[in-house]
Amino acid sequence: MNRGHIPERTCRSCGRKGPQFGLLRFVVIGGRLVAGQLKSVRGKGIYCCNENVCRERLSRNKKVLKAD
Repeated sequence: MNRGHIPERTCRSCGRKGPQFGLLRFVVIGGRLVAGQLKSVRGKGIYCCNENVCRERLSRNKKVLKAD
């Protein structure tokens, strides 16, 4: 049974791929990462695993924080 297309995203920190609903979405606003669900927060989304190590690594990445 075909259930349709499931969007796949990549963790910006570790590179693990997974379904969009399985990763956290962040948006850079004013040099800070702001958590946002799908389209509730406007801006370019960055996806990350729900692992503490990945979130911490992402928050220290200077290239990501300059993306706004």
